[in-house]
Amino acid sequence: MRLSKNGWLFAITILIIAASSTVEVRAQGTSAGQYVAAGQQLLKANNYTQAAQYYLAAAKLDPNNGAAYQGLGNCYYMAGRKSDALVYYQKALTLQPGNAQLAQFTQNLQAQLNSSAAAPGSMGMAVDPLTQGSSLFQQKQYMAAIPYFQRAAQQNPNDYRPFYYLGYSYYMTNNGRMSALYFAVANMKQPNASIQAYANQVNARLSPDDQQWVSTQLSQYSNSPAMASSPSNPNNVVQFGFNFSGDGNYIFSDPSQIANGATAAGDISINGTTSNILAGIGIEPYLQFGKGFELDFGATYIPIGGTLAYTWLDQNQYSNTSTGTAIYGYQDSFDSSMVMASLGFKILLPDNDVEGYLALGADIAPVSTTFSKLPTDSTGTTIVGPSDLSSGTYTTVAVGGYAKLGVDFFLSKTMSLGPFVGVQVLSATNFKSGSNSLLVNGANGDVGNTTTFTGTSGTVPLTLDYSNVNFGMNLKFTL
Repeated sequence: MRLSKNGWLFAITILIIAASSTVEVRAQGTSAGQYVAAGQQLLKANNYTQAAQYYLAAAKLDPNNGAAYQGLGNCYYMAGRKSDALVYYQKALTLQPGNAQLAQFTQNLQAQLNSSAAAPGSMGMAVDPLTQGSSLFQQKQYMAAIPYFQRAAQQNPNDYRPFYYLGYSYYMTNNGRMSALYFAVANMKQPNASIQAYANQVNARLSPDDQQWVSTQLSQYSNSPAMASSPSNPNNVVQFGFNFSGDGNYIFSDPSQIANGATAAGDISINGTTSNILAGIGIEPYLQFGKGFELDFGATYIPIGGTLAYTWLDQNQYSNTSTGTAIYGYQDSFDSSMVMASLGFKILLPDNDVEGYLALGADIAPVSTTFSKLPTDSTGTTIVGPSDLSSGTYTTVAVGGYAKLGVDFFLSKTMSLGPFVGVQVLSATNFKSGSNSLLVNGANGDVGNTTTFTGTSGTVPLTLDYSNVNFGMNLKFTL
């Protein structure tokens, strides 16, 4: 078999290393198992020459180490010296007779070499390397399948399939950067949302140095003639998906207009203002542009029952009802619910299996509020009294914005889960029920509507503040 220039260089290098490995072994005093482990790491990095050095050292220390001979076979195989690789595979098999996967691969290699004698043009590979590689792939012999897919890619560089299988095979053998590269190349040759998602997810788990390496290698593919009509940067591909969130909202319900009016009156007291933690559920379709930017469209339902409930007492007021009970003031409550729509964006910060983000956006929410005004005695306990004409259901639209910080942990290539925390500024005014509006008397903080405050000066539209701190969990799906 005629060797290429690189093949001769590899052979000469191995001979030199073999001659000096005994001295090196004695000097370092390392175990055979440690040499094999180091060789495996170098082999994964495609550094076959240095990997062979460590496997030879392991074999010198322990001639019965089957993993060392199998590693040497892998080095020779990847360097194109399949006949020499077969010798080491057979040696390894005698030491590991129970290794079914190695036995099958050795048998296949023997058949290939026998076939190459009758068909020199096949270069020791199967006539259809994609078929042979696919067969090994189906048997989960991913490392053994890789050379066949590489040969198939060389024979037909416009076919995306060998590149896709290379990406998957490297993924299954824990070689992330090679997996990210070949998934991206497959998508460049035939754009596909699923393949692009695999490429992005695997690439997001890499270190910055490995990401740079993938980008550099990918540019070589994108600049080749076969790729002239394909996009040069797969990170520009737009992805679509959904965020599902469950959150709690701690609402600071301070009716400042009411409190300020009561303070100004001097003889008015107000108490019972509450802050509630309320649950909300939301769905957020999104478009992700590359790895760093996401555009979000959200819808969230939040019930706000009883968030604002207080007792308003006039110390000088004294009225008799038909029952003779004195009315000292009123208990007012606002039971609200809203469906909030939002538009925003996220700055994404992916890092291996984790993706942090900063989210900013604007909100608009139709609000329905049931206002209830009940008479009370001097202790603030509601009593039977005349109905108040301002009680009823009022509607308006709240507007505001939000900011969130969160982190998502990848559960799979297309799904992640993580917590978030944020703040939201949201307020509503101009509550209306037909021709009536909710008003507040600036002189004493009393709340009524247009009818009950007819002729009363100093009234202004009531404004309710729904600003809150929110926190929860986000489940993200990429389609």
